[in-house]
Amino acid sequence: MKKRLWMTFFLIMSFLANAQIGILTSTPQRTLHVNGSLQLVKEFNVGGSENVQGTAGKEGEFLSSNGAGTSPVWRTVESQNFLKIVFTGQKTNISPSTGSYTGSSSATDYDGPSRNYVYNIVNKIDNNYVSYDANTGIFTVNRTGYYNISTYFSYNLSLNGTNQTAGTAISRLQRSSDMSDYISAVSTGHGERTENIYHQLTGIKLLNSGETFSLRSVYTQNFRLTSGNISISYLLP
Repeated sequence: MKKRLWMTFFLIMSFLANAQIGILTSTPQRTLHVNGSLQLVKEFNVGGSENVQGTAGKEGEFLSSNGAGTSPVWRTVESQNFLKIVFTGQKTNISPSTGSYTGSSSATDYDGPSRNYVYNIVNKIDNNYVSYDANTGIFTVNRTGYYNISTYFSYNLSLNGTNQTAGTAISRLQRSSDMSDYISAVSTGHGERTENIYHQLTGIKLLNSGETFSLRSVYTQNFRLTSGNISISYLLP
């Protein structure tokens, strides 16, 4: 009881002398100076005024300083031009599950025989930005902005017979709305008895809400699609 009375007396005297309150300090440097830890059970409000309540921010925002004499503000990661990872996925199976896809007749015959690369494992997805159809391999953009897409994936030709592995592999990250303006693309030639092909694509593209895109792959011989991964990050528009 005596300890509480002394503490109360100390706080009152400190306030009267300096118009500042010090907790566990006799020389407060600010209106409230805490020499120790601080625990908040509920929200923390910043900004506002003498008669207006400050804001507690939104989930996922962080507190950013505006310099001396100015209230800090809540900001989003996107507002600082940081990359926000919105999707990561993996392919750990083989497509098709039996046999092979029919290859193209030539390196220029792409659209018809090409196949969507489908990720059977979704490690992370933020549906505020993109949605994913694990049956078709098609991504749908839910928020306009620049997207940084990075993929690694592989082809397998081991089921092909003699003189049936030489050819050209073509892989494209492409939008459904404009299949001639690729996000990223690669074409590589391979000799006879090539059984595994590895491609990597990276591209940044402004994508509008409602647009769809996918990774499409084809080979000039029969082919299968095997292991790979993808990471998609969002930037400000």
